[in-house]
Amino acid sequence: MKNLKLNLNLTQAQALNPSLKPVFYASLLQACIKAHSFVHGTLLHAHVLKSGLLADRFLANSLLSLYFKLSPHFSQARTLFDGLSFKDVIAWTSIISGYVRKAQPTQALRLFLQMLRLGLHPNAFTLSSLLKASSQLPNLPLGKALHGIVATRGFHSNCVVACALIDMYGRTSVVDDARRVFDELPHPDPVCWTACISTLARNDRFREAVGLFSVMHDGGLGLEVDGFTFGSLLNACGHLGWVRMGREVHGKVVTLGMRGNVVVESSLLDMYGKCGDVGCARVVFDGLEGRNWVSWTAMLGVYCHNGESESVLGLVREWGVVDVYSFGTIIRACSALATVRQGKEVHCHYVRKGGWRDVVVESALVDMYAKCGSVDFAYRLFSRMEVRNLITWNSMIGGFAQNGRGQEGLELFEEMVKEGVRPDGISFVNVLFACSHNGLVDDGRRYFDLMKREYGIRPGVVHYTCMIDLLGRAELIHEAETLLEAADCRYDHSVWAVLLGACTKCSDYITAERVAKRMIQLEPEFHLSYVLLSNVYRAVGRWNEAQEIRRLMEERGVKKMPGTSWIESEKQKGSPSFDLSIDGRSMGEAA
Repeated sequence: MKNLKLNLNLTQAQALNPSLKPVFYASLLQACIKAHSFVHGTLLHAHVLKSGLLADRFLANSLLSLYFKLSPHFSQARTLFDGLSFKDVIAWTSIISGYVRKAQPTQALRLFLQMLRLGLHPNAFTLSSLLKASSQLPNLPLGKALHGIVATRGFHSNCVVACALIDMYGRTSVVDDARRVFDELPHPDPVCWTACISTLARNDRFREAVGLFSVMHDGGLGLEVDGFTFGSLLNACGHLGWVRMGREVHGKVVTLGMRGNVVVESSLLDMYGKCGDVGCARVVFDGLEGRNWVSWTAMLGVYCHNGESESVLGLVREWGVVDVYSFGTIIRACSALATVRQGKEVHCHYVRKGGWRDVVVESALVDMYAKCGSVDFAYRLFSRMEVRNLITWNSMIGGFAQNGRGQEGLELFEEMVKEGVRPDGISFVNVLFACSHNGLVDDGRRYFDLMKREYGIRPGVVHYTCMIDLLGRAELIHEAETLLEAADCRYDHSVWAVLLGACTKCSDYITAERVAKRMIQLEPEFHLSYVLLSNVYRAVGRWNEAQEIRRLMEERGVKKMPGTSWIESEKQKGSPSFDLSIDGRSMGEAA
């Protein structure tokens, strides 16, 4: 029927005035684009060629738009562009934006330079596409140069260009410049407001993002809030832990009839998950009218973020089929549970589903195998990866460190630096942990200093914990205490607990007494402080003081906690079993 209608329209076109034919064909091409019918568009292309109308600029640009938006092969669009006898700025903008959509920003910039050499001037859409290319690289000097062109050509008040500028500065972490672009707009549209709010949220300026939304929504500006705006706001609420405000936003979403919006519903799940309200997140998930892979993966992420790894595997069994993009979260759950058998089943099913060369999933696999003790297999996966990001390197370095192969972890860290990957705070946690468990005191001191001096990373509680543990294992208690007293986290009882543990093996009773008393001040309910101090007094024959400490424990109601142990055993009676069924079969059978 569609072919019949198209033939009738083409027959009508034959009877048209020749001057009207290009407009008619262009209208038909636009209809094909809206209907996502590439086949009918190619039939029209053939009629255009037969009619000799390809020289018409308007019609040629409509054909370019068809191929850019619907063709499965970008090379077809490029061939059409190269074959045009006359290319105006609209045609050049189409090919440039096409390369940007294909995530090939360098090629887009080369074409822009060719366009300039031909004497053509960019329009607002050209500059918007180029700014997106700059964001993809990311290249701040290039972005600033394009900003200069925007200003000199008078496009600084254009909302399309302004949105691209805000996004470019946001993705290069120059948030103040992004905010300045927004503030200088005389009449920002809702898209510009959303771009600025999302830029602030993306750069961890969540309070500013919420404040800007309040101005937009409650400032009497009459602006319509869309799903992307709510998504950015919910992201900010989640990071701030503002569950009450998140619920208010949830109410507005329902009132405005945005149920069914994938962005909003996924953001709601993420917000409740980050705020620790797993129950509300599950209520939202269960109430979704049309669950898809996005919402399902978001719910898996909620469970994983809140340490409910068993619930992740339970939801997999409930859903029955696994999307390839969900494997990273499922593997992280197996990693947290240290269940290598289920992890292998998930790995097999990932390969069977056609998953391959996904850096997120492969990084999760490396981390899972390393945490389950299969460090050699983890390294085999790591060495075969064609693309590695910082998470991949950190997972493998941490795997070596946690499995008693710290020297290999340090060598891998040096290899990572040589390849130009800049380490972060987690990288140095892994390195210091490796030094600690291998007695590499000098290396630990050097890396701790390198972290601050060379990379400007401010040591946190975990870094100091590793250093205290390293020095404590070497019985350098006084140095460890001096380091801790000068730290920003000197009032954190968890770090003092590590130093307290080191004191149990040292012979410096004066230092041990001082550390135990400090720990009792910081954490009066921690029983080991009292036990250690009592033991110290007994060791030097101060029996009255030892008895006094015992009495103090009783008065404060502090009780010794019994030791516990946990080990995974598939043969252990009553141990939980996670039969991850896929289409009626276990994952192992399916693979």
